[in-house]
Amino acid sequence: MFFDIKNWKNKIEKKEFLKNKKEVLKILDFKKNKKILKEFYFLNQNTKLLKKKILDINESFRGFKKIVLLGTGGSSLGSKAILDANSSNKIIFIENIDPNYVLKKVKSIKEKNILFIIISKSGETSEIISLYQIITSYFSYLIDFKKNILIMTEEKSSTLYKICKEKKIKFLEHNPKIGGRFSCFSETALVPAALAGLNSLYIKNLSDRTIKACLYSNEFFLAENITALYTFIKKKKFTAHTVLVYQESLNSLLMWYRQLWGESLGKNGNGAHIIPAVGSIDQHSQLQMWLDGPDDLFYTIILPKKRKIDYKLKNSKDLIPSYLNKKKLGDILNTMGIATYKTLVKAGKPVRLIYLDNDGLYPAVKLMSFFMLEVAFLGKRLGINPFNQPAVEKVKLLTKKLLIKNG
Repeated sequence: MFFDIKNWKNKIEKKEFLKNKKEVLKILDFKKNKKILKEFYFLNQNTKLLKKKILDINESFRGFKKIVLLGTGGSSLGSKAILDANSSNKIIFIENIDPNYVLKKVKSIKEKNILFIIISKSGETSEIISLYQIITSYFSYLIDFKKNILIMTEEKSSTLYKICKEKKIKFLEHNPKIGGRFSCFSETALVPAALAGLNSLYIKNLSDRTIKACLYSNEFFLAENITALYTFIKKKKFTAHTVLVYQESLNSLLMWYRQLWGESLGKNGNGAHIIPAVGSIDQHSQLQMWLDGPDDLFYTIILPKKRKIDYKLKNSKDLIPSYLNKKKLGDILNTMGIATYKTLVKAGKPVRLIYLDNDGLYPAVKLMSFFMLEVAFLGKRLGINPFNQPAVEKVKLLTKKLLIKNG
């Protein structure tokens, strides 16, 4: 993984950048700032216990041909990002309660040997409780509550935990100290990934190694990236961060990053809106605005250096332009990405370029690990708590009140 951030740094005066970087390095110095490290619960997991849980659950639920995961937000986005980065389709995710969406999902399930994983940290997520009722009714003819369902929630008095005890459903405790968006390398995502056939233990080890390299060797310029982001946000000139990926299998990672960024940083008037984009599709829908619209965006472009699967165009001079002859699709797509990058730079836009080693799972794991650190420490530098989402709780409470009122 390679980060080119010179066109971010170029938009900040050198003196100002060095001053802000000095403050960021103070936050990253755990020897003098041990309190902050304790708040970063996703860095302080009991790895030995986590690995035991993964192995035990894997042993308990062997042999299922298909897995259905009921979860929304942080309960599903992390595992979905990991599975999609690996192009795995063993898990069907049901994340919303739009009736047409739910009906389409349940009708697509033809297998009879199914494992249902139900995840809600609080155990009170309205969508998940509703989906539990729908799924257990629709598939009542094949569900054995003891054998076909795994519930992951906190071990406290909640609706989902009570269901788990009443129906004698297999229970796995959701780490109470890790919020959903930071849980992609905890039980929440690693258990489903393991059950889908991925090497979750290696994924966890790779994430730990990446985090260690970032924190103690400043690999991938962690301090510099945080410094640039902090300066952009505090200046208030830039209102949004556009993140453009040239890899379809990273779409779910992009949605996970959107939640990570938005829920962690959007507090007390801080933050910047995030605009997810996919190349080359968004070159045909948003590029005109980026280049010739308001100058209020900063950009991250993500490209894989290599693609594990690629297709080469045949030599057919009479049918296609010569510049496309014998070119690989991946090379064409990356060239579009580089052209977009260079054009944005020429237009004076602040752009960060991230090269992944390839378009497989493990570079995606390293990128997710980096993003979690970047966002968490950026929140601390902004003087906010990156691990809560108080405004969201207001909507949840009002939803409940309205449902009670409307009988």
